[in-house]
Amino acid sequence: MGTRENKVETYFKDQVKALGGMTRKWVSPGVDGVPDQIAIIKGSVFFPEVKTSDGKLSTAQVREHGRLRKNGAMVCTVYGHKGVDQLIEDVRLFNRPLTKFYG
Repeated sequence: MGTRENKVETYFKDQVKALGGMTRKWVSPGVDGVPDQIAIIKGSVFFPEVKTSDGKLSTAQVREHGRLRKNGAMVCTVYGHKGVDQLIEDVRLFNRPLTKFYG
């Protein structure tokens, strides 16, 4: 069994904080499938879904992430520590995530 999802979330939060950013856990009562986090770094706001390296999105997550993207939100799915590192590198270089999936 690989790394637990909460360990990947903690790693993600630590990496965002190291860039001077902040994260907030996101829960939306009555709306299934919202991304795990809200991340704010240097004025960019995005919604990462953090998964283990072998994690899978649920049907509700796919649907809700699509709805958010359709309304202009930056939503990405991050798979494991490697995915966190890739996302953080994009944020460092471009001040925003560039792809929908990392890892």
